[in-house]
Amino acid sequence: MRRMWWMWILVFLLGFGAGKGTRAIQEPQTGQLPEFSVPATAPLEPTVAEDTVKPSGEETGLPCAFRYTSLVARQLAIYDGPSLEDGIEVTLEGTAALELENTGTVGMEYVQIVLTQNGQELRFEATYIPPRAKVLIVEANRTPYSDAPVENCRCRTVIPGSFDWSKGVIEIEERDVGSLAVTNLTDQPISCTRVFYKQHDGYGDIYIGGITYSAVLTDLMPGETRVITPYRYACGYSAVVAVVTE
Repeated sequence: MRRMWWMWILVFLLGFGAGKGTRAIQEPQTGQLPEFSVPATAPLEPTVAEDTVKPSGEETGLPCAFRYTSLVARQLAIYDGPSLEDGIEVTLEGTAALELENTGTVGMEYVQIVLTQNGQELRFEATYIPPRAKVLIVEANRTPYSDAPVENCRCRTVIPGSFDWSKGVIEIEERDVGSLAVTNLTDQPISCTRVFYKQHDGYGDIYIGGITYSAVLTDLMPGETRVITPYRYACGYSAVVAVVTE
């Protein structure tokens, strides 16, 4: 097997906390350095249909492309480290994780992928996957990794959405180690601004975890720049994927 280390987590282990006016959609716990490994061989509309697709890989059963979507299940990986998806403080060892790629030009607000392996269903859920992006998702029930072939692939739920925000409305700039400067570029107050971000490994160009965080700013005045320290945001190891204003 080929071993890959994801050094981004070292920054999070230094103890970044939640800043004023921020919240997380989910809040995974800190722990030891995670480790991932993979075998060396290795316009849309919302739908809840369980579109079954026969895997194309001869040995592993992957990759697997899902009909009517731009999603491709690339490969299964081994995950060792803190739980990312459910916020429960536990260290995982040898857990299955899925590398999922969005090959299209439309972002995905929510997806649920179900793989069948050894007659057992493996469930992978992710939010806010940008266009042309890859994400590594830990199996929802912490099922141990197996190198057995994948027998079946289903995209049980997919909800697409646009992740582009108007550059003439909000500007976001990274500051210091874990801060963001959010500026209202308009001449009107913005009552609520939600900044969505994910952990990201720039070296491998892949998002880590199906989890997405959000920071909330209220009453951003015209021309105002507000510096926030979002929960577990680290410059160079996190990336903003969407901004919603109200």
